Amino acid sequence: MSYVVKNKISLKDYNQRNTIKNEEEDVGFFESALAGVATGLWNIPKGFVSLGAELYDLAGDTDTAADVEKWFDDINPFDDEAEARTVGKITQALTQIAPLAVSGFALGARAGATAARGLGKRAAVQELRKLGVKEGQQFSKDIARRAIAAKRAGKSFSLTNAGRKIMGKTTGGIIGGGLGEAIVADEDIGTLADIAKGTSLEPYAITMMDRDTSKEGRDEAYRRLKNRLKFGTEGALFNLALIGAGRGVQKIRKVDPNGIEEYAPGFIARSVQKIRAGLSPQGGGSRKTLEMLKGSEDTIKAIEFQTLEAAKELDSLSKEIIEPINLTLQKEAVDGKFTPLTKEKLFEFIQDILEGKVNKNFVGPMPQNNKDLLLNAKRGERALAKIKISKGQQQLLSKAPDIQNQIKVIDDELRTIKLSSLDDQSTLLNQPRRQALIKQRARLQNELRSIQQNLQGSAKIKQNIFKRNDYQVNVRLKKLQDTMRQANIDEKTIKQLEDSVINMRLGIDNLSSVLMQGGKLSDEQFKTFSNEIGGYINYRFKAFDKLPLLQKYKVTNETRKKAFNILKASKLRSYALDEKNYFTSGPNKGRLIPATEQQLKGTRYSNEAINKEIDQFISKQGLDVEDVTSPNFKNGIKSETGKAATPDEIAAVSLSPDILTRRIAEPWQREILGVVKDPTYTFHATASRQARLAYGLKYMDDLNKSFSAGPNKKIFTYDELVKEFGEEGAKEVSTDVNKFKQVKIEQTPELTGMSPLEGKYIRAPEYDAMFDVTSNWLNNSQVGLAYRYMLLAPKGAAQVAKTILSPLTHVRNFLSATAFAAANGAILPSLTDIQTLAPKALGGKGVLGEAYQMTAGRVFGTLPKEQAKKFAQYQRLGIVGTQVEAGEIARLTRDIAGGASGAKALDKLSKLPSGVRKTFGKLQESYIAEDDFWKITTFELERNRHSSILNTLGINKANYKSVLNENSPRGNYFSKKIARKEIADESFEGFLDELSANIVRNQVPNYEYIGRTAKALRQSPFGNFIAFPLEIMRTGNNIISQSIDEITSGIPQLKALGLRRLLAFGTTVGGIPYSMVEIFKAKHNVSDEEMEALKRFVPEWSKNSTLLVRGKDEKGNLQYTDFSYMNAYDFLIRPYTTVQNALAQTDASNESLKEALGKGLTDGIVEIMEPFTSESIFIKGLVDSTIRRGIGTDGRRVWKEQDDPLVKVGKGVLHIGKTLTPGSISQLKRLSQAATGKTDKYGNLYNLEDELPGLYGGRIISSDPEKALTFMTTRFLSDLRDSNNLFTAPLLRGGRVDKKDIINSYKYSQAQRFATLKDMYKNIDAARKLGLSNAKIANKVKRKGLKKEVFEDLMRGKYTPSRPNDFFIKRIAEINRDLNKKEGVNLRNPYLEAMSDLNNIIRDNRNVSLSDGEIKFFEDVEPVEVTPISALQSNTNPVVNSKIEPSSPQLAASGMNQALTKPFDQLSSIEKEQILFNRA
Repeated sequence: MSYVVKNKISLKDYNQRNTIKNEEEDVGFFESALAGVATGLWNIPKGFVSLGAELYDLAGDTDTAADVEKWFDDINPFDDEAEARTVGKITQALTQIAPLAVSGFALGARAGATAARGLGKRAAVQELRKLGVKEGQQFSKDIARRAIAAKRAGKSFSLTNAGRKIMGKTTGGIIGGGLGEAIVADEDIGTLADIAKGTSLEPYAITMMDRDTSKEGRDEAYRRLKNRLKFGTEGALFNLALIGAGRGVQKIRKVDPNGIEEYAPGFIARSVQKIRAGLSPQGGGSRKTLEMLKGSEDTIKAIEFQTLEAAKELDSLSKEIIEPINLTLQKEAVDGKFTPLTKEKLFEFIQDILEGKVNKNFVGPMPQNNKDLLLNAKRGERALAKIKISKGQQQLLSKAPDIQNQIKVIDDELRTIKLSSLDDQSTLLNQPRRQALIKQRARLQNELRSIQQNLQGSAKIKQNIFKRNDYQVNVRLKKLQDTMRQANIDEKTIKQLEDSVINMRLGIDNLSSVLMQGGKLSDEQFKTFSNEIGGYINYRFKAFDKLPLLQKYKVTNETRKKAFNILKASKLRSYALDEKNYFTSGPNKGRLIPATEQQLKGTRYSNEAINKEIDQFISKQGLDVEDVTSPNFKNGIKSETGKAATPDEIAAVSLSPDILTRRIAEPWQREILGVVKDPTYTFHATASRQARLAYGLKYMDDLNKSFSAGPNKKIFTYDELVKEFGEEGAKEVSTDVNKFKQVKIEQTPELTGMSPLEGKYIRAPEYDAMFDVTSNWLNNSQVGLAYRYMLLAPKGAAQVAKTILSPLTHVRNFLSATAFAAANGAILPSLTDIQTLAPKALGGKGVLGEAYQMTAGRVFGTLPKEQAKKFAQYQRLGIVGTQVEAGEIARLTRDIAGGASGAKALDKLSKLPSGVRKTFGKLQESYIAEDDFWKITTFELERNRHSSILNTLGINKANYKSVLNENSPRGNYFSKKIARKEIADESFEGFLDELSANIVRNQVPNYEYIGRTAKALRQSPFGNFIAFPLEIMRTGNNIISQSIDEITSGIPQLKALGLRRLLAFGTTVGGIPYSMVEIFKAKHNVSDEEMEALKRFVPEWSKNSTLLVRGKDEKGNLQYTDFSYMNAYDFLIRPYTTVQNALAQTDASNESLKEALGKGLTDGIVEIMEPFTSESIFIKGLVDSTIRRGIGTDGRRVWKEQDDPLVKVGKGVLHIGKTLTPGSISQLKRLSQAATGKTDKYGNLYNLEDELPGLYGGRIISSDPEKALTFMTTRFLSDLRDSNNLFTAPLLRGGRVDKKDIINSYKYSQAQRFATLKDMYKNIDAARKLGLSNAKIANKVKRKGLKKEVFEDLMRGKYTPSRPNDFFIKRIAEINRDLNKKEGVNLRNPYLEAMSDLNNIIRDNRNVSLSDGEIKFFEDVEPVEVTPISALQSNTNPVVNSKIEPSSPQLAASGMNQALTKPFDQLSSIEKEQILFNRA
């Protein structure tokens, strides 16, 4: 059905009408920008001259100013080019305003400072006069004391003093800047308050421009001058806001590296303080604490990685050994019968080698024969001697902080003595106490100097005291090697096995040595470790393994027999060691008394006693009667420390003091419990626990050394608190958790005496940072438990589905991460960078190839030994394994699982098959590896850059430490860039590693450096991967800061690097996206106007994205790719893009530049907050299906109102379920349909060429303005009804209203109606620009419920206010009549009083242009209270319950007579709409 619009505009006419506009768009970007600069400069003298003319007009009632401005505009040759593009308008405004604003600010600041000094002197004179001081009189100490007392008592206030405090450089600068802006005020630029134009806030927008150009003479001059004042005032206020915002941002950016002293006392202030501090990685603690904590954690990760790699190597070797040995056994077997070697048997044999066991009956801590151990006895003794020396050094070094504190206490007392004896010098010199203190101080100072001199450079814990050549091939290993040779296994494999086993033993012993060197072990503990060097391992028991439901571990007869034999041998050995069991006389004196079983009966050596002991042990463990999964199962045996060996302790690798001793699990008990003879697990578990305890204790020792003395003292003993705060003060602060927290040991009594922090008090923010204190509410309440599983679990599952389980997201993850290397300089490579990246075949270092081998090898288990060692170093440096989304998912999973981590957390969440868990593990590793690839590349680039720079500066392994201590540009720069000093101190290579790694950790997104605030936000139902945008902001800021540091370092080579880095960052973040947009626009001949039109028809999430035009589809619709999906830095440019899009709208309207800027800034803030405030993926699906009653945020229906309840539930569940499906499924489905030529359920046919780029995030999407208009029209009609309701709803509640109420409600309603129509017209106009005909537009927009005249005006782009309908007129009359009757008054109908004004409003605003027109009726409007339409349907409302009579023949003729005889609340929905909105 065709439709003809009055004054119809054909597409041809429309294009002709816009010829001028298209010609303007031929002006280039840079041409327009430069023209804007020229016009801005031209307008500065114009501003001065026109200001003079306006003052002249004001005095003489003339119109000179308009002529002056016209003259300037006519002779300006650049005006048209500047106005042709948004960029020209922006550069014009900046150039026009900035010079005078800056100059005015500078002059104002100087004037403000001068005024402040003058007021200060005057205030001082006034205060002195109050104190009785006359002019010229000397200022005595007594007067000074009185002045200070008066100030403290609050008696020094005066207006002069208040003025001095208010006036200053900042205030003067703000005023001066505002005056400067007023001189060059421009109505085209406008003010931010212009955004209130046409809204109910217009009367309160005091700086909104007055644009009534109908005035003349003095009135026009007054209007212009008033606009200048508004422009300048808003400029001053804007400058003030910028200064405040700048200082706020600086406070967030510039975090004190020393942390905060204490938390605020009030809850709100403390919460704000913690949130602000939590935006920084260091939180409320110091940067030093953060790096020590992360350094310790990363070292442990590196050790764990190396143990896993060693375990994998041994596992791989076992496969090469078993089959050849079994073939040999089969050949040698008699009649072909033989017992094959299994992996379990081989591993049991190897584990016996690791712990020095030579036979099944071996008991005791050490083998009797040195050849039974892998560790050579003599070499072991030498290594042990080194450990003892290092232990002594560490113990001595630990005394240094205490000695420093003792010296400080003595100095404080000496100072006190001196102050108390100022009047008697001889008494001071002869005081015995003073002499004693001086002697004591000298002794302590000598002791401290001795420690520092003797231990300087040598008092470090040695990481590798045991060397490979300290170990030998023991008897049992040799036997295995001989067996391998008999099976014709090659010597290379035999050697690999030998190295693998010895390296495991070597690793455990070196970790034991680290723990022993720390000086924290008691003599008994040290002795225990000494005895077990070369044989110490941890055990795992089958009895504590998690078994499937209804299964339990059983002690078999064979197991029991083994245990009996071992215990019997142990008992007989004990019998032999008892002197009572030897002959004391006779020929057999000194010989063991033989004893038969009968003779041993009744003793602890008898078989009966042995069996009883075994039975008791089995019964105690519940192994023979209870399922091990039962809550009544008694967990484990006890260690010498008395702590139970729980299943969790055995399954998890965590910091535990139980590794300090072997368990009292005698060999026979191990057999009963089912000791697992798996050297791969044993090595990993033993080394991990050792590392966690050793480096945990070392971390606490380092904290004590760093913060127990010196200017940044954070750790106090109670006595020191007394010295610092006094007796009463110490009691107060020691119990105030906002100021201090005490390190208590109740939870780990086994560590008593080992931690130097034990019992000490630490400043509260530092304590929280040191021990990573977080809220545990999720695990400590039923609400937390419910929240975990009902909201966090599905949120985590949805995030996993959209990332780790989505294959295409992996591709995008890898490609987008290139931006991080590019932003740090790789996009503008130097010769050193090219050599670093170039393949080895071309003479380069082949970093890209090595990065691939390491990351892919890590995922697929093919990592060579040397590269594994290098990867472990990367882990220690903290540059790998820190992918932000994967880290957030891991922590979220941990929250859901109640604190468990890794695979254990997943196991707690669901009992998935092992194959599924392995697959997920590989996908997760891949996701992390894709990020690691570019972090390794960035690290190697930085390392080679700095290696070259250091070489040029003459810094090498011989002098680098002295350079770090220099007070020179290079010394100051490089010492500041070292965060983990311990690594840098190890060697020059370590220094170079840490220098480069510190850059990567802080300039490439890293989950480990996410602040506490962000980590806490992950537990909220809002936001998806909120850590990533925060890291983009942090690292982006750090790249700029690093560039500035390099540029200002005073070192030419670093300056060049800084300039290149800064340019690379700008190119990556802004240059590439903008260039690509322009290139694709030029390639496909698309204008700016068409691009702006396209943005109205893309999904909401793409409106402020970087869109690349990809041509047109077969229907002629523009196609595009959303580049933001691939741009890692999109979050940084999105707010700018939002503002730019808003400013671009001024091209098609008469909006002032600042009005558009205000709207853009508002939308920009929304874009910034969106990642943190939007609903998470799962929550959005849940809310769509429930609270939003089946309507998605994009307007799509989940279910319809007409659906049955069960159908609604089913559709809702399916909608929620879609949030948990991998994100790639829809893309792969489209690919399949495109490849096979099939359409989807909506009839859409996909093009394979468009869908294939989606594999890397570059999917080509077709816009569809015609289809989009359908949804836009639906929303438009709804908004139009709402705007009409704004007039009727507040006036038909039944209460008294007057003329003013009616006029204000009408204006407010019409303002909203105008905005609604204007927005819809923009959509129609955009559709025309994209080639959609008027007929097609009309077909989509013309709907039932939209009046014909409104539709026609909309198509013409015109607006005329709507008249109140007959129902409203009738109802107002009846309300007034009813109220008059009730109140006994005779007030006139308020509508009749307002009618004249309403008619004037309609007349004055008839046919206002929807593209660039303005409505004019908001001179004195007041905001009205809006009542929902539902309020009109309330049964308690006397008005809407009254009967309605026909008010006119028109209403009666419309067929509404019957409806109008019923109460309003009994009308149908259709009848109500017909009455309220005049619908026929």
